[in-house]
Amino acid sequence: MPRETPSPIDLPDDPVDAPGLGWAAGVIAIAALALLAINAVSLRDWANDLTPGPVQARLADATEGWLQFTEAVGVGRPRAWLHDQWKKAENARFGGQQPDEAAPPAP
Repeated sequence: MPRETPSPIDLPDDPVDAPGLGWAAGVIAIAALALLAINAVSLRDWANDLTPGPVQARLADATEGWLQFTEAVGVGRPRAWLHDQWKKAENARFGGQQPDEAAPPAP
């Protein structure tokens, strides 16, 4: 195959079979399943923010059930701990600084 600019690296003429697309799809699927399990709070919040209706009501019930299940099993504990640490850091004040009155109280 003629090239306009010669390359100092010998490249193969045929494309190399790489599992790039399958690998990427696998990583995305694993990440989605992990988020589904450990971040059920966000899924529930998303369902509650949808426009009210019969489908939204069923979805909200399902996500609430999923949240209760993941909390009972303990899968969501790392997320809850990290969220708690984030809120503590968010509410931290330097010496002599007054709490921000506009900020909502920490849960």
